[in-house]
Amino acid sequence: MSSREPHPDDDDTGPLNVDRVGPPTDDPRSRYDAPMSVNPRPVHRNRTPIVPIAAAAAAVVGIGALAWIFWPDAEGGQDTSADSAPVRQTESQQATDARLQGLLPEGYAPGACQPLEPSKGTLAQIDCVENDDVGGPLTATYTLVENDTARKAFFDDVTARLSVVDCPGNIQSPGPWRRNAAPDQPVGTLVCGFQESRPTVAWTTDADLLISEVQSGPQGPNMVQLYTWWASHS
Repeated sequence: MSSREPHPDDDDTGPLNVDRVGPPTDDPRSRYDAPMSVNPRPVHRNRTPIVPIAAAAAAVVGIGALAWIFWPDAEGGQDTSADSAPVRQTESQQATDARLQGLLPEGYAPGACQPLEPSKGTLAQIDCVENDDVGGPLTATYTLVENDTARKAFFDDVTARLSVVDCPGNIQSPGPWRRNAAPDQPVGTLVCGFQESRPTVAWTTDADLLISEVQSGPQGPNMVQLYTWWASHS
């Protein structure tokens, strides 16, 4: 289950009411009769005088000790501080995976989501099976990307795989979405569509560089149910 703290806007999201662009589609799946209302971390010095010869001998011994500690040995060894680099990289990826985990919607049981090997241009990806909340998706992929350019390119790829339709309520798709607490400030872009008869809703959360793609199946939840789940979980 996601560790994200509840956000005051969690149940108060929806798309911007933007007129559709372009001619209407004849695909019956693109129309919905009833518009939806969604509200949804002391060095102790020896004071005893030292005979100069003894001092010189001590200096030689000290230099030899420093050379043994800091110089590579004859076998090619070196300062062990270099060994920490892979550890830092691993911890960095773990931290990114944890940050993505914290952004997931509610409704996932423990073990329902597993990290994937990040693809090109992405920082972290998580793949999830069924969400237990009402109308929840059967599968989902959540992705953190590197920057705004990668976000746009990744979302364009998601959209290109879909047979795009208007979202329920005849909402423009793709189109901006917002939270009602700040109706003049789009949060990201939303698209609805079908991929091999599977209802799909995908959206960006631009401030987090997050792309979310959730899918149902031919037997449900249907597009309206999946869209309603999105509205209360985005």
